Amino acid sequence: MIGMKNLINVVAALVLCTLLAACRSTRPGGADVLRVGTYNIRLSPGDRGTANDWEVRKGDLVSLVRQMDLDVFGLQEVCPDQAAYLRQELREFALVGEHREADRVSGEASPIAFRPDRLVAVKGGTFWLSETPEVPGSKGWNAACPRVCTWAIFVDLRTQKSFCFANTHTDHMSAEAREKGLKLILKRLDEVARGLPVIFTGDHNCRETEIPALAVAKKFDNALYASKSQPQGPWRTFNGWRFRGNEPAIMGALMMTPGERNVAGDDQPFALQCGGSRIDYIYVSPQVSVLGYETHGETRPGTQLYPSDHFPCVATVKIK
Repeated sequence: MIGMKNLINVVAALVLCTLLAACRSTRPGGADVLRVGTYNIRLSPGDRGTANDWEVRKGDLVSLVRQMDLDVFGLQEVCPDQAAYLRQELREFALVGEHREADRVSGEASPIAFRPDRLVAVKGGTFWLSETPEVPGSKGWNAACPRVCTWAIFVDLRTQKSFCFANTHTDHMSAEAREKGLKLILKRLDEVARGLPVIFTGDHNCRETEIPALAVAKKFDNALYASKSQPQGPWRTFNGWRFRGNEPAIMGALMMTPGERNVAGDDQPFALQCGGSRIDYIYVSPQVSVLGYETHGETRPGTQLYPSDHFPCVATVKIK
């Protein structure tokens, strides 16, 4: 027999689901818009014993994910314990994607989270960013560690339209690995998407003026610049746990030249002002219209701490 406390929790969950469904059905742009995103959640072994320990920030991270009202999004630095926690706490989402070590179940993953009540994954997979992409655990081009890309073909239950979603986290040490890894992903997306609309997310560990990002920008549109409405939120996406009370905003940065806001080196004036770099991306193919764009720099309630050392990025899109 269900206890009163459990009954209250069940009723509260049903009410929340109903309210979220109602909100999604009345979104600006119509019921067929999708909220897509990317979020590096910072691996759980990092920062143990500090104020940024995964165990003390994970609840606030889940709350932020719910607040953003996403339909499908890419995650990075997801360790097995974090994947288990997210599956338990975010039951409205399903996660797909393999972990990057040779056994496919250990190490970090770059999974895709999606709402199965809105989207159906009909095909998908994970490959490694290396000269041997089908070999689990393989490293390529002097990378510091194995890196992966997870992709899926989705059908939108509301519109019956199909699209490809891909997500990755490129190497933090090797510029060659970043460039060649992203070029490999572009080639693979041609093969798996087969002309379908594409949404490509990830932590690419490079600024928009660097060679790897420029290679992607030749193929896809950066959702930040494709947005039909004014982008909102901070310019930086990597915060490095550094709080900024007067956060430099996207619109302020866009008044500068690309060279001024993307000067390499975190000791440069604009980087110092921001306390971080913009290295997380949402790219879309021409068949995807971007209605809005946000970077979320919210702190954990009552603190000057963040849920992760990256800010999540969100785009409101419509498949044409």
